[in-house]
Amino acid sequence: MLKLQDIRLTFHRGTVNERRALDCVNLHLSPGDFATVIGSNGAGKSTMLNVIAGSYEADSGKILLDGEDITPRKEYKRANKIGRLFQDPLKGTAPNMTIEENLGLAYLRGKKRGMGSGLKKTDEAFFKETLACLGLGLEDRLKTQVKLLSGGQRQALTLLMATIVTPKLLLLDEHTAALDPKTALQIMRITDGIVRENQITTLMITHNIKDALFYGNKTVVMSQGRVVLILEGEERAGMTVERLMQLYSANTQDAFSDKMIL
Repeated sequence: MLKLQDIRLTFHRGTVNERRALDCVNLHLSPGDFATVIGSNGAGKSTMLNVIAGSYEADSGKILLDGEDITPRKEYKRANKIGRLFQDPLKGTAPNMTIEENLGLAYLRGKKRGMGSGLKKTDEAFFKETLACLGLGLEDRLKTQVKLLSGGQRQALTLLMATIVTPKLLLLDEHTAALDPKTALQIMRITDGIVRENQITTLMITHNIKDALFYGNKTVVMSQGRVVLILEGEERAGMTVERLMQLYSANTQDAFSDKMIL
């Protein structure tokens, strides 16, 4: 479904600040895989997602999505197939537009028709029904400007916008990191439900090792721009935080932060 083949990327090439951000990254996700990604700061996690989304252009290598080579495609041409959430809840929505208007834009993504004279009544009913599944009461606030929502509500809305038209791939870049623990747990439960129900192939960066082992069916460990471990199946099912830390130390020179362990 998603294949990264020998992806390499160097920042500031030819200068004193030259740094290899991605070093021969290979990764394969089958349809419906939910892979969590962990690693220390600077491991290349977000850079990998940026390359997949088209925000960065790789120096070499190939990106295949659903069997199609999307390597030469610009970011905006990948957007109708790739949903994405960022760490900052303020990204991904138009703050001065209403919940309904934001959902309308997302719903029309990839469609040939324009906004026309406005959303249909059937669309409004669909939005209400979909928002109700979040359990946040947003179905009764369709006319509310998004800037008036809390961080958790905005992130839940952004998640819904990214998946209201089921994407080929969903990229989650520490999308709960800026939220308080209670809200983060709520957003993760919503995320897990949406991904499972729609069988969306997903790549999620997380700062929390427990979450990395609890959610999804694969865990990808990165260090210094490389994929150093991929855990799945029985090995992952029996993995503990302590054992993963040992494996990480044995394969890298990095150390997990306290924030990742807790």
